[in-house]
Amino acid sequence: MKKLTSRQIEILRFITTFIKNNGYGPSVEDVRLFFGFKSPNAVTCHIRSLINKGYLSKELGKARSIKIKFSPFSGIPILGKVAAGKPVVVEDFSEDVLFSKDEMENVFALRVKGDSMQQAHIYDGDYVIVRRNVGINNGDIVAAVIGEEATVKYFKKIKDKTFLIPANPSYKPVEIKENFILGKVIGVYRKI
Repeated sequence: MKKLTSRQIEILRFITTFIKNNGYGPSVEDVRLFFGFKSPNAVTCHIRSLINKGYLSKELGKARSIKIKFSPFSGIPILGKVAAGKPVVVEDFSEDVLFSKDEMENVFALRVKGDSMQQAHIYDGDYVIVRRNVGINNGDIVAAVIGEEATVKYFKKIKDKTFLIPANPSYKPVEIKENFILGKVIGVYRKI
């Protein structure tokens, strides 16, 4: 998505909240009054920019037809980059989101217990973010059920055999007879 100015972020946030609260888009006059613009032309320019940048859509000639195409407020906003070495300038705008509403479909989390995946940087107490109903390939990290317990391991299929491979040499691979894969691990969350 194209970057927004701080005023465009404020206007987009207002429009998002207005639609959520009312079920329809604000008029140009609603936006003008809220922000105290002297002229409706300023509102029209901002809305046109938000449309051109892919955040809004609007039906021509129809009142209150503003719709949100993409909202950086529907997930965790990514505000820019942060250095782990020499400091960088932080910009106060959202360039994208982490875990948008669409990305959260068929997603759940599991709390990790144990150290069998430590060399994959998944530690005891972490949460794995798992997506159901996706294709699983050799080398993917998966959540699976063995007996009555869930586990997280690397997935490996060799001919007609399926194995769950730990990322710790202290543990042995496990062959599973039935495919009880819950889903593919797409992320790890760690509280610090």
